[in-house]
Amino acid sequence: MPRIFASLAVGDLIVLSAAAVFGLLVDGERVYPQHFGLALFAALLTVLIHAIVVTYFAAGGRMISQAVFIGGLDREPLARLRAGKTTAIRWVAAGVGGIILVVCVGATAARDGAWAWPHFASALAAIIANAMAFHFQYEAVAGQSRLMDEVFREYQRHRSATGNA
Repeated sequence: MPRIFASLAVGDLIVLSAAAVFGLLVDGERVYPQHFGLALFAALLTVLIHAIVVTYFAAGGRMISQAVFIGGLDREPLARLRAGKTTAIRWVAAGVGGIILVVCVGATAARDGAWAWPHFASALAAIIANAMAFHFQYEAVAGQSRLMDEVFREYQRHRSATGNA
């Protein structure tokens, strides 16, 4: 999952940046449809990636918890699970919040051209916020992946030792 997440995150940052560049090229109706379409796609892709992170932690966390409880394993991994999940979810809020801000300011800019520069500034802030979010989420996703491997190996060892393999 960490490699897939990294690929999605880098691709999303490229699309977000391209939408911002197209926004700079908007002059009345010229280039506006391309900017709008690309920005809409970028916003949806960003929210989708953050939703994937939430789903990964919810499903993976459930699997780890079940392995710990059913296998009667040490509960220490549950604390690491909670820490990684908390980090990832906080950054989901930052990333999605940045996108919501850009969309709101962009809607205002579409009606009143005076909002074009605040829209661009909020877009840059959202790109930076999402780059930071993806960095910390990558660390959390990689940590949960390692934790899953560790817990499932221990679970298999425990089942083999008790004859339940």
